[in-house]
Amino acid sequence: MINMSFRPKAFTPEWRNLLIIITLLALTGCKYPFDLETADVKPIPVIKSYICADSLVTIDIRKAVPLSQIAKADSALKGPSYTLLCNGVQVDCAQSMKGGGRMVLSAGAFRNGDKIELVFESDDMETAVAGTVIPGAFPEHELKLCRSNNADRNLKISYKDDPDTDDWYGAIVKWNGTQVQNVGLEEPQYNEVKDMHIIPPSGYDDLQIEPGAYSPIIVSFGGTYMYVWKDSDEEDNEYDLCYNYRAQWDVRIDEVKDVEIQCTLFRLSSEMYRHLFAEYDRQNNPFKDMGLSSPAFTYTNVKNGTGCLCGYSAVRSQWIEDTLFEQQ
Repeated sequence: MINMSFRPKAFTPEWRNLLIIITLLALTGCKYPFDLETADVKPIPVIKSYICADSLVTIDIRKAVPLSQIAKADSALKGPSYTLLCNGVQVDCAQSMKGGGRMVLSAGAFRNGDKIELVFESDDMETAVAGTVIPGAFPEHELKLCRSNNADRNLKISYKDDPDTDDWYGAIVKWNGTQVQNVGLEEPQYNEVKDMHIIPPSGYDDLQIEPGAYSPIIVSFGGTYMYVWKDSDEEDNEYDLCYNYRAQWDVRIDEVKDVEIQCTLFRLSSEMYRHLFAEYDRQNNPFKDMGLSSPAFTYTNVKNGTGCLCGYSAVRSQWIEDTLFEQQ
């Protein structure tokens, strides 16, 4: 079962005490004026790519300029050149330039275990280097659908984890079915849904800063929700994914029926896990309305630049019929 004592690293007791102090200062109207020193700040490359095993590769490269120079700085890449390596061997790429000085590299698929490295150079920026290793496939596993309560479902993911390695995982669930609206209507209205994303239960993924509190890592990814964990966060090699069904936030749904789900299981590189954790931290920051943030937001694995070059592998399950409706 998942370890309910897990706390995100960004909110250990020391961090919690510091944030409480900062919050009190913010609430009491404490202000401290300062000037940003930007005279020596130079443009840096922004590299972003999620590389999936056995899929075509796209790498996005742009230029970031200091905020104080944004109105007058040239965002175009000047004399860009690059080298993409797979296991130390140079890989052929197709290069295209997009609007706003953006460069896009396209390459063929990489395999599980491949070590990827990108070296990028430009006339007005330092040489940037980023690398990752494409992880192996999600381990052997079983999926079991259980009822959490009348509205929620628990998908139990049992898998064989290697205790001698550090591993990072993720899961996405989508569903097909029928949504029914019948309250206050003379005739029920039926809406067929296909490949719809599931929704975390209300408040389930809220970031908690109390000692011993459990905050599941759930982030937006590819237009849906990804549940993310590492092997040291759970026990007995089993992860409970709690969710419910809904298609649109502004439509009342009284019932769903004829539901089937499909789960995509991910094995993540350490770089991708840290990137997604930073996104989770940013999306769920309880102090954002007061202008406060966590250093975790700034994660990058690009030397002399910013962004993230990371790898993952994915495997999809068969469609699983949700027969729990018949038992209600």
